[in-house]
Amino acid sequence: MNKLHKLLFFSIFPILHTSSIAVAQTFDEVEINVYPVAGQVYYIEGRGGNIGLFVGADGVFLVDDQFAPLTDKIVAAIRPLSDKPVRFIVNTHLHPDHTGGNENFGKMGALIFGHDNVRHQMEISAYTQEPPLITYSQDVSFHINGETVHVFKTPDAHTNGDSYIYFKGSNVIHAGDVYRTTSYPYIDINNGGSFLGTIKALELLVDVSDDDTKIIPGHGVISGAGEVQAFLDMLLVIRDRVKVSIKAGMSLQETQAAGLTKEYDERWESGRRIGSSAALIGAAYADLMN
Repeated sequence: MNKLHKLLFFSIFPILHTSSIAVAQTFDEVEINVYPVAGQVYYIEGRGGNIGLFVGADGVFLVDDQFAPLTDKIVAAIRPLSDKPVRFIVNTHLHPDHTGGNENFGKMGALIFGHDNVRHQMEISAYTQEPPLITYSQDVSFHINGETVHVFKTPDAHTNGDSYIYFKGSNVIHAGDVYRTTSYPYIDINNGGSFLGTIKALELLVDVSDDDTKIIPGHGVISGAGEVQAFLDMLLVIRDRVKVSIKAGMSLQETQAAGLTKEYDERWESGRRIGSSAALIGAAYADLMN
């Protein structure tokens, strides 16, 4: 970890710690909602990352599982659609709002999958959540409920363990936190994330989509390839502006204060550390300085 990465990490740790406590205190108030996407694919909104849900005669397939205290509510939300067991879960990456239910679902008999780096990064980062039990290096396919579900690694983006989950028959892709509709991207550089890798991963997402593909973001609402392309175009503009700032000899702080995202902030600025303009520019600056 270089000096810039250390500075970014230690500046956000107290904020993340405080946020975790606040989240834990409000799980009882969380409402779980299920929305149709296409075919037998749905997504579940609660607290944390969107859960992908695929149901059919063979059983229930989940993408991510939010926080542990929500497991019973999530299962209850699935039951009107399927009384079958949860057979498989794929973790799109390591963060607790996507992996917190792993242990609970594992005890119910679900097999939990994730990229090699998800398990490795959870171990070295001292995450307390249950890591994936089965890992893959590049991709893995599931043949369930009458269609193929192809899971494949993206370029290092949100983290170094991101995967896309493509429900081929339904033409649906769960993009995890590589893509979100709620804020600027969050690049977790302490877990191998990369601003430039996010650009590559979004280019890949556009390439594997067509005009009819429905994309489930890690946070937010269903999108199409055109919306992802617009998101990508914004990041390309920001990348080029940060390059100019670095070439001009501007410091990180000067670059963050230069208004490089001004025309996008009303739509994308989160107002928090995660998903903020300053954090995004910090990640871009770190990549482009190397």
